[in-house]
Amino acid sequence: MKNFTILFFFAFLFGCVTKSKMIVIDYKYIDDIKQQRINLSFKNDANFTVCLTPEDWPNKGHKINQASDEVFLIVGDRKFPIQDFNTGYCPKGCEIHVKPGEEVFATIPYEEFSLPKSLYEERKILDFHPNGHACTHRNK
Repeated sequence: MKNFTILFFFAFLFGCVTKSKMIVIDYKYIDDIKQQRINLSFKNDANFTVCLTPEDWPNKGHKINQASDEVFLIVGDRKFPIQDFNTGYCPKGCEIHVKPGEEVFATIPYEEFSLPKSLYEERKILDFHPNGHACTHRNK
């Protein structure tokens, strides 16, 4: 019985482990001072579809899910976290599917970081390390 319990535990544990390998997203960003936002782009150079979760890419509303501990705008020696946002449940899924060769764009307004207007003209660094994973393309 003890061996069965141990076997069941490990089967359960390994059944919960994701089978999809995380992929570091090599994105580009531009500080668009005129529009008061950060412009992001990611081109999928892989030969498979890459999915970006709400925690790893801004949605159409310029929000990243629960990212205040992960995404920052750095100005000088000050670090401004992005405001937390709860994506909630998406009936059709919230992931963004990026087919091979496709490029996606997003923006994050300075306001999402509660950046003081006095710093809008200053040099900014985006501290953001998104991941994706291989997935099957779906029709939108």
